[in-house]
Amino acid sequence: MDDDPRRLIRQVRQRLEGLSRAGVDRLPIGPLPDFQARADSAPPPPPTARPSPRTAPVPERRVADPEPAPVEASPPPAPPRRPSRPSPAPGPAPAVAGSLFDEVGIPDPVLPPGERAEALRVIADEVAACVRCAVLAENRTNTVTGEGSPTARLMFVGEGPGQTEDETGRPFVGKAGQLLNDMIAKGMGLRREDVFIANIIKCRPPGNRDPEPDEVRNCIGYLERQIAVVRPEFLCLLGKPAAQTMLNTSMPMGRLRGKWQRYKGIPTIATWHPAYLLRNPAAKRETWSDLQMLMKAMGIPVPKRDGG
Repeated sequence: MDDDPRRLIRQVRQRLEGLSRAGVDRLPIGPLPDFQARADSAPPPPPTARPSPRTAPVPERRVADPEPAPVEASPPPAPPRRPSRPSPAPGPAPAVAGSLFDEVGIPDPVLPPGERAEALRVIADEVAACVRCAVLAENRTNTVTGEGSPTARLMFVGEGPGQTEDETGRPFVGKAGQLLNDMIAKGMGLRREDVFIANIIKCRPPGNRDPEPDEVRNCIGYLERQIAVVRPEFLCLLGKPAAQTMLNTSMPMGRLRGKWQRYKGIPTIATWHPAYLLRNPAAKRETWSDLQMLMKAMGIPVPKRDGG
């Protein structure tokens, strides 16, 4: 059992908020309290013997009658003992309505906020020295670990660095990054420095191609450690590679977006990558809808916009 009451309260609050957003307004009743279960499992008392109405009354013995010899009678058989009814076993936790994936918590201990920046720097140093993917290590200019608040409530996860990111060592600073900045600031009313932004791989694939499966396997551990350090309350997965990798699925974006998912217990949404929106501006309406879901869950006022 978790000894940190603040973490327990946070997990319970996230669970209740997720259930409420999914339209669940009632929860099944769990096992009875221990004292009630014991009371229910105890065998009922034996019924009180009552004289049969057809039995003749026994005459009262007179004092003058001789005392009959005592007869040793065997004790009456005890009533059969009813087996104790076992307490009902706790059932599985209700799944979040609308989510396609099971919830598995982060096993790592929660770091104090004051230690998180240093923990992220350690990860960045390891990434900078990483040569697990020979092709990526030979062709990169800089590794792009990620940046943002070490105590961010919201983390954005993309696919990988592009050319501008490779040159600067910072995530989402090219044209797609400028659109993401608008989504964060103009759409959600947040500051970029208040969120955390990272990618599933930390080196630019040559020609901006999609990362290979073995490259993702080599690199995903760094991102998992970043998430464990920051402990965001919400995740926003940008684009198909990030969404399919983090949710461990091959489902298309059309089936992943528009509903709540979970990554290791963290409420998660998947939406279109800003680079995709630059090529397909019509998809901005769906992305704005996804961001509104996220804002409502975070308690951020959603501005009214004419024309969507």
